Order: sequence, then C-alpha cells, then structure tokens
Amino acid sequence: MNHLKVSFVFILALVLTACPIIWPDRDYEFEYETIVTESPVNLEKFNSRFDDYNSDLPYPYGAYGIYYSTNRSSNGNNFNIIHRRLEFSYHEKDDVLDVHYSGTELTTYEDMLLDLINSDGDELGPFSFFGPEEYSYFFYANNQGGDFDIRFAYHLKSDFGSYRAQEIISGPDTLMVANSPQDDLYPVITEDQTRMYFCSNRENDRFNIYSIPLPEAAELHDFLTDGDPVEPQLNTALSSDFNDKCPFILGDMMVFTSDREGGQGGFDLYYSRLVNGAWTDPVNFGPEINTEYDEYRPIIFPFEGISDYLMIFSSDRPGGLGGFDLYIVKAGNIIK
Repeated sequence: MNHLKVSFVFILALVLTACPIIWPDRDYEFEYETIVTESPVNLEKFNSRFDDYNSDLPYPYGAYGIYYSTNRSSNGNNFNIIHRRLEFSYHEKDDVLDVHYSGTELTTYEDMLLDLINSDGDELGPFSFFGPEEYSYFFYANNQGGDFDIRFAYHLKSDFGSYRAQEIISGPDTLMVANSPQDDLYPVITEDQTRMYFCSNRENDRFNIYSIPLPEAAELHDFLTDGDPVEPQLNTALSSDFNDKCPFILGDMMVFTSDREGGQGGFDLYYSRLVNGAWTDPVNFGPEINTEYDEYRPIIFPFEGISDYLMIFSSDRPGGLGGFDLYIVKAGNIIK
C-alpha cells in the first residue's frame, strides 16, 4: 500500500509540473512577483551580487526548475551549475504572465547530478536533452583540463521517479568525437535530433558556431565517447569574423550571442531561421533587448496560454544585483 501511495504522489507531481498554470477570468487576489513584459525584467530572486548566467530550462511548462552557472559559491572565482525552482502562471483577468521563485529544494536526481558534475574548475552552458529512446542526457562544458571541453552525464529514464528506480547517473564523459585542444562549449541538439551545434575557438582564436551529425539517440553516448572523430562543420551563415557563441535552438529558430559589428555594443543577442535546410542571415534583436553592455546565452521557449516567445538571457547592464544577472522578456514582437 505504501508503494502505491508513493507512486500516486509521484505521478500527481508529474502531472502538476507538466501543466502550465493559467488562472481564469475571475475575481481573485494574487501577489505578482516578476511580471514578464516586452522589456527585459530582472529575475531578482534567482540572481546574486556575483555572475549568474548560462541557463537551461528542462521543462518549460508551468512549475519546474532552472539550471544555471554562477560563481556565487566561490565569491566570484570558479563557476558551478546550480538549480532553482520557479513557476510560471498566466492570469487572464489582468493579462499578466508571472514568474515566481519557489525555492532551492532538490530532487534526488538534481542533487546527484550537481554533485557529480561540479568540480573545482568552471562548469558552463548546461543543456538537458531528453532522447526519444530510453536515455536522458545533461550536457555542459568544463575546463579542468585547461581548455573547455564538452562533457555529459546520462541515465535511463526509468532510473528516477519510478518504482524500484536504480537512481544511477553515468558519467560524466567527455565528448571525444568533436572536442579540440581549444575551447568547445554550449552544445545544443536540433529538434529532429540529427545534429549537435556548439561554439569553439579552434580557428583563429575566435568563437564560431559549428555542428556535427548525430546517430540514433539510443546510441548517442557510445557515439559521443567511443565513435570515430567527426570533423565539425563551420556554419558560415551564423559565424562571422568576430565571436559568435552560445547557440540555442527552438524548432526552426536559433538564438545566439555575438560581438560582431552593427550591434548595440559588446555582445548582442541575434536570431536566425532555418529555411529550406539553411540558416538565414542573423538578425539583431535590437535596442528593445540589447544594450551597449553584454547580453549573453539566450534560451527561447513558448508558454501555453500566450502567443509569444519568451527568452531568458544574462546581461551585465546597470541596475542589476551585480555582475551578470538573468533577465526574462517577451521576444515574439521582434522576431519576424
């Protein structure tokens, strides 16, 4: 009976966390915490006086958690990846999308994962990938070897949250098929799971955006660690003579950061569309989002209940808590 009770509670939790919270048009009292608008809003309760950036949203629906890199634990020195809980709720009555900080409590998986991957080096660029087969993956980059290498941990989907779960995370392993003696960071996998994109400074000491083909997801960890080396393909449409970094893909759209000419200053955020199998010329998000300071590592996602793209990114613009802070914005009005 106890096993049945635990299983029911777990299934109920999954249902609740997988569904967006939409408050209907009725009279109620609700204290908003962070109202998402078409101008960037600081996610104050997730930030610190140190650097907070490189976010990853494994479940972009309603109540869920966010991973991101921060150097708060080392008082501004090395970066580790942390996890915080947050909730989105849309309120029809006021036409308000609210972000609510809901704590630091970790699940068994999150606790084991962070203990496994964090080190005395820097961990940057987290990316969760839920393969179509039985395995899930967590990618990031680490510089314990001197330069940044893409690494990953993985587990059977049935190993967490199910009855008789084994609670085993394998790795972390190094992505041997594509890492170089230079820096390789910010992996992301396309929606059809056929390519991995990342950035690297392997040529001319500047960062460009590269990609490699991927096999069937069931064989992914074997391919990444033991497969024959693959020559990454430089994407000339997305790359420039400047630094192009932090690609993130949603469907047929990529967002990334670049310090190329023609921006607002420093690193700016750009987007590109995949049309007939090719990426279009990148478009700057403009002064509505970019500033003369640095905007970094964007991630973009939808939210059910509103017809808009949401974007979380980091910036060291004035008015934050210190260093780089995480911001959120409705970006759909800018994307053509």
